[in-house]
Parts: sequence; structure tokens; C-alpha cells
Amino acid sequence: MSATLVYYAHASRRWLIGTGLSMYSLLLFSCGNADTNATTTATKPATCTTPQKITAIYKPFVYDLSGYEHSGGGSPFNLFDEDNFTDPKTDITTYPETSPHPIRNAEIYFPKGRGSRIVVDLRVPYKLSEVYLYDRSVIPDTVWVYTGDMQNWKLKQTIITNSETISWGWRKFALSDTSRFVQFRFNSRETTITEAALYGCPLQPVPPAPAGEYSGPRLPRKPMKDFLGVNMYNESPMEWLQPFKWVRMYADANLFDTDAADAYPGNKINISRLGYLYQGQYFRHFSDDLAAVGKNIWYSVKGVPAWMNKLGLWEKDRPLTRLGMNPEDPMSYGRHAYLMWTLAAVFGKTAVDTSLLNIADMIKVSGKGTMTLFENGNEEDAWWKGDKYCTPVEYFAQSSADYDGHLHKLGDRHGIATADSNSKLILSGTVGLDTNRVRVLDFLCQYLRPDKKFLWQGGIQYHHYSTNVRSSIAPNRFQQATAGITPEEDSLRSRLAKVRDFTYRLQPGIECILGEYGFDKGPSAQSTPIIPGYTPAQSQGIMLVRSINAVAFSGFDRLILYWMKDHEPVNSPHIYLTSGLIYQSMDGQITPYPSWFHVNTMMHHLADYVPENIISEKGNVWIYKYRHQTQKDSVALFVYAPTRKGNKYPGYALNAGVGSGRAVEISFEDKREKGRKEEKDIKGGKIIVDVDEVPKIILFSER
Repeated sequence: MSATLVYYAHASRRWLIGTGLSMYSLLLFSCGNADTNATTTATKPATCTTPQKITAIYKPFVYDLSGYEHSGGGSPFNLFDEDNFTDPKTDITTYPETSPHPIRNAEIYFPKGRGSRIVVDLRVPYKLSEVYLYDRSVIPDTVWVYTGDMQNWKLKQTIITNSETISWGWRKFALSDTSRFVQFRFNSRETTITEAALYGCPLQPVPPAPAGEYSGPRLPRKPMKDFLGVNMYNESPMEWLQPFKWVRMYADANLFDTDAADAYPGNKINISRLGYLYQGQYFRHFSDDLAAVGKNIWYSVKGVPAWMNKLGLWEKDRPLTRLGMNPEDPMSYGRHAYLMWTLAAVFGKTAVDTSLLNIADMIKVSGKGTMTLFENGNEEDAWWKGDKYCTPVEYFAQSSADYDGHLHKLGDRHGIATADSNSKLILSGTVGLDTNRVRVLDFLCQYLRPDKKFLWQGGIQYHHYSTNVRSSIAPNRFQQATAGITPEEDSLRSRLAKVRDFTYRLQPGIECILGEYGFDKGPSAQSTPIIPGYTPAQSQGIMLVRSINAVAFSGFDRLILYWMKDHEPVNSPHIYLTSGLIYQSMDGQITPYPSWFHVNTMMHHLADYVPENIISEKGNVWIYKYRHQTQKDSVALFVYAPTRKGNKYPGYALNAGVGSGRAVEISFEDKREKGRKEEKDIKGGKIIVDVDEVPKIILFSER
């Protein structure tokens, strides 16, 4: 699912936010879209004796703490979006109409006792005098207005909304405080406030509007052998993992924390998932097998421990230490942080005293050095789970515990970094390209941790699937889609490039991961586009290699395909269950699909090549250029027709950049692990290739 792509201010700016009802329950925030009208210098405030209407309010500095903009629609900035068109002190004829509230599944973004919280960062302190609210409510409800900072929100107004349309209009309330932040808390979506106007005098120079472009340094692009990975539930024989450097392994917390008898912190942890006793006594694990051939694995640890399952709580419930604890408080996740510490102590690179390990099912071992990345969840922003939707505030709280026991406040045996300084968290993959949620999490790290540590040093992860519904609201894309579309129809490369730039502005030193992307072979809402003359299984392979190329040239640092292995037949209509590269029957027999051969061919020939530049992304033939990582004169062209209509362009002349020589054309074929090779002459600087909708790789030297 996709998100509305937005622009944000440079990552070097960090603006204060706050906490509320309790330190971790009220004064938290969300993010909006950036304004593109940039200036270059701060404005020195003139002597201010009469409070003025504050106009320097921009989308990047209006934050929604429930994280609804991507999945619920609406925008918190709607509270200020008509600000330039009206001044309630002088204009009573303009009637603001846009509500800041979500428009889909709205009830899940107003959690009981917290409501929907919108914080505006004015970026400098103001001597505030008053706030005007345009009230269009039809029932009486409550709005609270606060000033203050992260540690101390001060309630300034409790407002009961109107209940009659005849009473609609501007309402004035005193603030009388000095503050950089103002928070608006809405009890429910019935509190229909369509505009707010703040008045005051700035006490410092007002910063310029945010810039909309990223122009800073970028991470070096990876060779393709380090770029690609695959999602899995269970291990597979090593020969089928040949194309992949990375394995993302879904792993439920109840597979590790199975102890329903012993109370935390005395509960035992199981480690043997995907492992076995080797030579009768040495514990060997799937991660050992992968490390032995130069591959990496990380666990996507999702769900709750077994004791919660017995109470009817499952994957999208919060993994609290005890029921009833505050899900926005990191101290509520001690048991989960202890599980994460145990995993890092066993699989990380630092050996801990094994007497500290409380392991139930294997010989104690520590410092195996086979896994240093851990993802603490999977699509925690699952809007379809109703009130089990996890807000950014809740996920931050869990992550701060899982990373280092919330700055070690939970004790020594909590958090992956406490066990192994080499271990890193990966951000739980967002449902779609939800950049707003990621921005919220960054702010939470900046202003709820004294060290300002961005917790997910292992990578910022998004999920995305190319569907035939282009709505900016995630539920619409998911619920209304009837089929997949090509990566070109989805503008996949350019779409992801914008997300990558956003991530650079946010955290320029951290990798960006597309953690799920793929196509079903069966007739689901994520079915692969069919190329005339090819089966769905063949078309899946074609679409995957086109997509791998698009993601590589978007600037993303990693792509994890969804997924490795099917157990359902190729014509199953169930979504996401026929996306595999191989099929395993009930008796364990494995059959590769054409997609495995396609992906393996691409990775075999381009393993040591790095994406260099886009030669052509217009017209009938698209061409991309790769260059060998070490043999700088060796290049590869990736060429194809970007359609799915059966278009063919025989005898197409590719510019080689050298006058003469020899080239090798690689074609993708179903049963060939390395494809089919054909030598080509370079004459007059041209290579003649028959181009169609199945890509070809052209290898040659520029010497």
C-alpha cells in the first residue's frame, strides 16, 4: 500500500515536542507535509507590543500523535490550512471548512482517555495571548488546549463544543503564556474544529519556511549481491537461497517466550526455533548455515508471548509485561525487552556470562555472531485490526525498551544493545510508504530520550505492493484493489526515490529498506500483470526482475522480496499466498518457479555491479546502466520495453559508448539458472538487440 509522498525539512533541524497526560501518554506528536515556499534566512522579530496573528505555521511542524494521515486520511495541518485566507479578528465572512480529523476508521485514532492529539511547533517561543477556534460541531464534546513543553504540558482551556449549527463560528479563548508549542486534544471526531488561529509575539528570530529538497551526502550504492533479500517463515535448503544476501524471517514472540508458568523476570526463553543439535551436543541454527555461506538473517519478532495467547490476545496486541500497564510507557515492556536481550546475547557478537541466560530448550551458548539485526514487530500500524492499531507513541515506547531497556532503566538484562553493542534494531515495516509515521518516531527519539538516539540504526523499513488502486489512503488501496500493476504503471522507481529522499532528510546515515514487495501468481488482488504469450508464473518472474531494477535505481539500500516459498497451488486466489519463488509440496519436494530462475539469472550476472545511471526512461525502450564494483571498465545495460501488451522492437540499436568490440547478451529463461548467453558484435558504437517486455542484460567492456 502506498502513502502520499511528502516533502520535509532538513534533518539537521530538530524541534522540541512534548508529553502529556503522563510523560509518555499525552504530549507526543505526529508529522505533516512540508511547505515548499522556502526562504533562506530567519526573520528578526520587530518590536512587538500588540499580539499579531502567527502565520509562520507549516505542515512539517504540525504533528498528529495517532499517526492517521497515511491510513486514515485527513491531515492535522487542516487545523491551519486556511490560515492565510482569514483573520478572525477582522474577517467574519470566511467560513473554514476542512477538518483535521481522519476520514477512514476514525474511531481507532481517538484512543479512550487520550483522544486525538495535534501539536503545533512554532519553532521559537512566543508570548501567546489567545487562540481562536472555528467551531462547526453538531453535538457537545470536549477540546483541550495546552501550552508547555515535553516535560510539562499546562492545560490552558477546556472547551465544550457547540451543538447547534446556528452557533457555528469563531470562538476566542485566552492562552496568556510563553510557549513554543501548543497542543490541541480532541475527545472524539465529533469535535469539529475546522481552523485555529494563534496570536502572540515571537521572542526570537522566526526561522524560514522549510526547504523541500535534499542536497546532502548519500550512502554509496551497494553492489547487487549485497542489495537483495527474501522474506521467509521457515528455513529452506541453501541452494534455493543462492540469489539472496539477506533473509528476513517472520518469528512470533510466542515461539520464544513460551513460559506461561514462571513470572517475569524468572521466565525462561526458547531459542531452538530454526535450530537443531549438531553432532549430539553442539547447537546449530539456520543462522549458522547462512553465515557459513556469507548470508545474513534478521528476525521480525512479532506478536505477544504465550501467556497472553492463553488470555485470547494475539499478534497485534501490545506485548506488555502485565495487563493494564500503560502502552505508551517504555517501562511497560520489560518482559519483551528481556526476550530481545536474550536473542542478542545468543546470536550477537558479544559473549555474555551464560549463567545469566535463562534458556529452556538448548545448551547455553552466547556470542554466536550470526545475527546482529532484529526487527521488533511487523506492520504494527495495522489499521485493519481496529483498536489493536499501534500508535507511533506505543511503538516508540516498546522500541526504547527493546533497544537498551529504555536507557538501562529496566535493568541489565534488557534490550539488544545491552547484550551486544553490535546489534541494531530495524524499524518494523510500515503498511505502505508511511513517511509520516516514520517522522513521528524520529521526533519521539529526539525528545523523549536524553541521548536523542534514533532507535532503528539497522534500517528504516517500508512495505509496498503495486496495485491498480492509486488512492493516497492506504485502506482504499488495499480494499479496492482487484489486481497488481507493473512497476512502471506504479511509477515504482520515482515513487520510491521520493521516499528515499525523505529518509535522507530525516536520518541521512541510516539505510532505507523496502521490506516487502512482490506479486501473486494466483488471481488475487495482488496478482501479477500478465504479458501476452506468458503464463502467470512466467509473468511473475518478469515483473520481479523489472521491479528489482526499479528499486535498485530508486536509491533504496535493500529490497526484501515477498516471499520465498509457497505451500498453496499456483492458482490459489488467496492474497499473498502464491508470491513464492519455489513451491514445497506436503511431502517436502521443492519445485522452483520461473521467477526463481529469473531472479537467480539477474543476480548471478549483476552480483558485482552497482547501479550507475538511467540512460532512458521514456518512450518504447527503457535502458539502465550498471558498472562493475571493482573492474571499472565493465558495464551492463538492462534493457526492455516497459509495457505488458506484447510489444516487440526487433533490431534495436543500443549505444555502447565504444566503437567496436564484443558484448554478451543475457536472456531470461525458465529452466536456466544463469539464463541464455549470446555473443554480439559492437559495430559503429552500436549493439543490435531484439527488445521486448522481457528484460535483457548486455555485458561489455568500455576499454
